[in-house]
Parts: sequence; C-alpha cells; structure tokens
Amino acid sequence: MEAKVKDPIRGYTRGCAFQLKSLAHTSFFMMNAVLTPLCFLLMKAVADAGGAQSGGVSVAAPAWVDASMAGLWSSTTLAVGIIGYQRYVGTLQYLATSVVPPAQVFLPIVAAAAMLGCVGVPVSWVTESVLKARFVPVAGLQLFGYCLAVLACVASAALLAGLFVLFSRATVYEPLILLPIWMLSGIVANTDSLPGVVRGIALFHPLTSAVRVAHASTLSAEVVGFSALSILLTVVYMIIAQRMMHIILRKAIQEGSLNLL
Repeated sequence: MEAKVKDPIRGYTRGCAFQLKSLAHTSFFMMNAVLTPLCFLLMKAVADAGGAQSGGVSVAAPAWVDASMAGLWSSTTLAVGIIGYQRYVGTLQYLATSVVPPAQVFLPIVAAAAMLGCVGVPVSWVTESVLKARFVPVAGLQLFGYCLAVLACVASAALLAGLFVLFSRATVYEPLILLPIWMLSGIVANTDSLPGVVRGIALFHPLTSAVRVAHASTLSAEVVGFSALSILLTVVYMIIAQRMMHIILRKAIQEGSLNLL
C-alpha cells in the first residue's frame, strides 16, 4: 500500500488499465462508445449532403474528427455517472475511506470511462472512409487536437465526479451536461457563429480549444495559443478537482451520504 502512495503515476496507470478492461466487458459502456460517434457521423453526413445541395459550405475538418469528440464527451458524462454506480453497488463508502489518496482512487475510475470514448476514433474514421469510398486522410493537427480533447475530458470528468459523490441524485442531470458542451465547444457547429459573450464563456472549457486545434488546417500562432489554453485549463481543472474531492469526501463522510441510493 505504501508503494502505491509513493508512486502515484504507476498507481494511476494500473488503475486505469484495470477499469478500462472492466468497462470494455460491459456492453452498456461499449455500445455508448461505439454508437454515439457512429450516429453522430451519420447525422453529420446527412446534414453535409443537404448543405452541399443547397450551396452550403462544410467545415475543413473531416466528419470523423467531430464524431470522435462527440463520442468522447458522451463517454465523459458516463464517467461521472459511474460514481453513482459505485454508490449503487455499495462500494463507494469503502473507496472513499481507503488509505489511498482520493485522487488515486477516483481518477482511474472516471478517466477510464472517459478514455473508453477513444473507441470512437476508428469507428468514425472507417465509417467516413466507407461513405466517401476512399481513405480519409488524417492530419497531425487532428490527432494532436484529439489528444488535447482526451485530456480535457478526463479533467472534466474528475471535476464533475466530486459533485456526483456529494449528491446521490446527481445522475439525473447527466443529459444536461452532454448537449451544452456539444454545442458550445464547436463539435456541432463552428463557435464563430455563436454570440460574442457565449463564445467567450465557451473558451473556459478546455474542450473548446482542443476542437479549434483539431479543426485547424495549418499550424499557426492561433493554433499554438489554443493548444496552450487547452493544456492550461486542463491542469487548472485537475488541481480544482483534487482539492474539491478532498473537501467533498470529508463532508460526505460526516453526513453519512456515501451509501445512500
């Protein structure tokens, strides 16, 4: 036990690997990770086809990029909901009162659920390639932007997980955090079409900057700036999540709410 505390990186890695293996054998999580990006891509393909017929202009990034990120954020919402599942099966109180630091206990759980959304990358890319009857080229900025999105989603899941530990009924609000981020981050529509105030608010989420990087066609100072902003916000989210988890767990233990359905 002492070795795990002294080597948190190894603990996080092993914990994530174990949780990923467990989630991969659960049909509900796998279906969400596969079907969400698949359905998103098909709907986007229909919309792009309609826009082309009416003289509309499509975005520079291929559809698989947006579909993969949509699936990634969908898995992130399930990541915070998995805390409610731990409460349901009666293991939450034992995880919370473990001698291992809370971050090392809960981060692998929510990170694995969020990272399961990476399954959507090959699904989306293959589907778009089939629809276009050719191999869709993959640019380095698209992959880099997606990596930033993965980190942003893991940090977001860690931040939201604390609230799901504190409030036993918080799972009902899962759908409310799915669509707004889809809309504000630029996954559904370009953020340039949003009002100025809303566009500014959207930049406070690291996923928005990651999407802008993935949509970029060439490396520029703007892309570097968005990359730095996404990384900075991800680090800030993780720091806040760690501090908040300590406070919320202490309060939840005092109130005895960890084992309530």
